Amino acid sequence: MAGKSCCGGGGGTVNVNIPADNEIAVLCDVAADGTSVPFLRRYAVDAAGAVTTTDTALDGTTAYTPAGTVGLCDATPAEESPGELPCAKAVIERCGCDDTDGDGVGDVTYTELWAVDPCNGAAPELIGTFQDGDLTQPYTPVAPVDCTSTVDATTPPAPVTVHSGGANLAPSTAAALPTAGLQSLTVTTLTGTTDVVTDSGTVTIPAGATLTWSVTRDQDSNLTVTSVTTGAASTALVAWTNA
Repeated sequence: MAGKSCCGGGGGTVNVNIPADNEIAVLCDVAADGTSVPFLRRYAVDAAGAVTTTDTALDGTTAYTPAGTVGLCDATPAEESPGELPCAKAVIERCGCDDTDGDGVGDVTYTELWAVDPCNGAAPELIGTFQDGDLTQPYTPVAPVDCTSTVDATTPPAPVTVHSGGANLAPSTAAALPTAGLQSLTVTTLTGTTDVVTDSGTVTIPAGATLTWSVTRDQDSNLTVTSVTTGAASTALVAWTNA
């Protein structure tokens, strides 16, 4: 089992901590009397290319130290044809989600490791179940459910109704802007100057000029404009939209 875990993505959100440079193999520790004990050997490759191995029992957490000859399971010379490669069990992973709060949506992600026999047709054997794919965190699911993406698992936002408004400002007049949900603002100064105060500071618009502010980024929900005010001998047109 090499490469990235199948539990990526998602989302809400599924994050698995089995690194892409790890591989797990089922090997057998064969004693002199022929007794065979299966165990897991985990191979890890660091950024410099150095390979380290960690041996555990089939539960994935209990340390194991081989005492006999380590080899592929069920691959004795008498069982194989000359020149034929031995057939070993493979480890595959299955990703699942557990609904621990009963709302129908998986809120805990886990990974199941299965040993499969591609040659002899034996039934798959569950090696262990681990939270978030972390082999140091054995996990027992209580209410497995189908995993869904972040989009599927959340309630769609309610439609937003956009309103429009405007004003023809006389000298020394402040616009009555919406108190919340401002989406866009356009100010045209007809005579004199108009001061627009936003969360970024004050902008003075001279006669004949027009400036527009609008919500353009996904992370923005509304504009922050404190005031639009004409000068003592100024007039302006103001238009806006709001949710």
